[in-house]
Amino acid sequence: MINQKNRKPAAAGALLTVFIIILTLFPLHVFAGDNIPVTVNISVTYSVDGNAAKAGGDKFTLTADDPRAPMPEGTAGGKRTITIRDEGKYSFGDLRFMRPEVFWYTITREMSEKKGVIKDDSIYRAKVIALNDGHGYVLVYRNGSSEKNELAYMDRVTPATGDNSRIMAYVGLATASAAALTVFAAAARRKRKKEVQNETRENI
Repeated sequence: MINQKNRKPAAAGALLTVFIIILTLFPLHVFAGDNIPVTVNISVTYSVDGNAAKAGGDKFTLTADDPRAPMPEGTAGGKRTITIRDEGKYSFGDLRFMRPEVFWYTITREMSEKKGVIKDDSIYRAKVIALNDGHGYVLVYRNGSSEKNELAYMDRVTPATGDNSRIMAYVGLATASAAALTVFAAAARRKRKKEVQNETRENI
């Protein structure tokens, strides 16, 4: 007959062994009592299809849906605004989370008009996830879409319809060429006339 007294310590030992194995193989941070601060940042990539010197110069704004959400340094009135003039990647600044949280942010662009520039007026939604193990994630979606996306704006510069500089250069070149041909033709006529006069004198 099995001794019941020996069965309980054996079962407890087995459970402890299984628990130790789990902790060894899966060092889950959910067992930790302390939260590790998380720092992430939301960045905008700006590019131009065409003459980049004619585009840019707009303001981009980051706004949190929840007033309790962390915001970057330089935030005023619940909004963090940056100005982008040239192509590149620009950050709104660090977002620092002290505990596991999930917050949503909206990214918009202040649309100023520029002749010959078709501007990207996209609105983005950013979901920031902070875990208690020190890791954070930023998931970006174009407004109205459920597909993950890159937070990027691209402007397109169309050919300047009112820019006649290149045409004027061609016209100037053509005018100069025509003038040169006229001079050469006049010189050739004078030369031929002189030759004819000389031939006439010789025949008299």
